[in-house]
Amino acid sequence: MKKTTIVSAMLCMSLLASGCTGKPKTLSSQAHVSNSTAVTTDAVTTKAATVSHTVSVEELSKDSYTDEYNDTYTSVYPKIIVDGKEAAEINESLKSFIQKTYPLRTKTEYGYLESYEITYSWGANANTISVIIRVSAIKSDYYTNKVFNYDLDTLKTIDDSEVVKRLGMTDDEFFSKTAEVLKKEMGENRTFDLDKTLSSLNYDKLTPMITPDGNPGVLAALDYAAGEQFGGLVNAMRFDLKAMKRF
Repeated sequence: MKKTTIVSAMLCMSLLASGCTGKPKTLSSQAHVSNSTAVTTDAVTTKAATVSHTVSVEELSKDSYTDEYNDTYTSVYPKIIVDGKEAAEINESLKSFIQKTYPLRTKTEYGYLESYEITYSWGANANTISVIIRVSAIKSDYYTNKVFNYDLDTLKTIDDSEVVKRLGMTDDEFFSKTAEVLKKEMGENRTFDLDKTLSSLNYDKLTPMITPDGNPGVLAALDYAAGEQFGGLVNAMRFDLKAMKRF
């Protein structure tokens, strides 16, 4: 069985700075994206429209190790393929970031292992792909995630405001929609200081994305309430702005 230990303050702060959420599935599928229709990047079915780009995300490579309890842990690195060609620069950059920021196995000066497993999911529309990197802490029940947005025409990163524009919203509309879904989903959750979170909605705390269902989405950093164990830290959570719920 997997050994569970109490997370040290340093590990919790490292995780919560990026956010915690449930463990995801890795999606590896192909989607055809057009200039008019966002699509579902589902592992079984794909809704296709007039082709602008053919996009798939597969495994670039993976690392694994087996601990003293005979449990095996794995980090899977994504490989983006656009119109039959690997986006090599993006893929190597993502792998390097993950290995440096969330290593599968590394010993710290405090003598314990800060270890993370990696899975991924993704969504795409006409000219944008969002890659969601999900990080599972091996020695705890905490999870974190990061979102990376790329232009499918140039294979370059896109700033947040441009992603929002491509999602069909202005910055103000995006912030307003995010506030709406946060109130709906988190309004009764006293673990978080929703008022503090809503008072400073900006791109320091929000990352727009295309969800795996092809919908507009957001990764939102919520402030923990002062009286909570992790008061003063934040927890990033993912929300679908079409379905208006957490995912």
